[in-house]
Amino acid sequence: MAVAVFSVFPVVNKLRELLPTVNFIEVQETDPSPLYTAEIILADYDKVGPHIHKLQNIKWLQATWAGIDFLKRYIDIKNPPKFIVTRISGQNLGQMMAEYVVANVVFQERNYFEVRENQKKSFWNSGPYVYNFRSISELTIGVLGIGSIGTVIGKTLKYLGATVYGYGRRESLSLENEEYQHISQYFNTANLKEILSKVDYVVNVLPSTPETNDILGNGILENCKGRNTVFINVGRGNVIKDAEIIRALKEKWISAAILDVIEKEPLSEDSPLWKLDNVFITPHISGSSRAHDIAQQFKTNYERYQQNQPLIYQVDYERGY
Repeated sequence: MAVAVFSVFPVVNKLRELLPTVNFIEVQETDPSPLYTAEIILADYDKVGPHIHKLQNIKWLQATWAGIDFLKRYIDIKNPPKFIVTRISGQNLGQMMAEYVVANVVFQERNYFEVRENQKKSFWNSGPYVYNFRSISELTIGVLGIGSIGTVIGKTLKYLGATVYGYGRRESLSLENEEYQHISQYFNTANLKEILSKVDYVVNVLPSTPETNDILGNGILENCKGRNTVFINVGRGNVIKDAEIIRALKEKWISAAILDVIEKEPLSEDSPLWKLDNVFITPHISGSSRAHDIAQQFKTNYERYQQNQPLIYQVDYERGY
């Protein structure tokens, strides 16, 4: 069986190493025709999107990204494709994003951002922050979104000693379940203000769905006031507008913002966020797709596909991810 691959990621050689008996056809921009007859396609959404209504034989599309924002541009979400779409997710992506969160918590708590600026000035200053900081084990961290990625982030923080609160849309959650034992307290959509009032860090991992649009907007971050809360966004930028983040910082509802995703990407050059000392911006790289991770997940799903087993990380159009 041939598999059409249409991606900017150098994934074909990795795929051939893992699945040497499979015929992987590398699709070129100048000749997309292999897409039209393929039963299985591995592709970037922006590559395959313009061709999505011409895919005559497709039964399964394995995407190279976690989010489906780009896919939504090419389909009617109310009348989605009939074939299976699977996305990148799970342990590898969760671990990368957990490392991003941990690194930024440590940098924030120990004022390493200021230390870096001192280095640029050739200024040796141990300062009070070297002796007066919180370790992760002294922090209460709220993780908004407790799917596969949020779970890895939460478990990592718990392993380092943090008290982890979880937030999700399910009405209740059995914290005795092994998957959720790292969560000390669970909050649902009715209790968003409460979790915001109880944590030192808010880590957003929520996907982009109609339900999460502006969920942290309309002044709700005022509930963080008084705790010097830090906001970390590694989920999606639709949860809060840039102007709301700036307002929350100016009003001192939150003390800092670490933003890997923002309302509209790329962030415009004239955005005030660039100039704020208590904002750290990265260009949507906390959980970058890597060729060997894509290939490994494809291998796992391909083997399941061959055995007529349910594929993992299938896109659920009703949920929006």
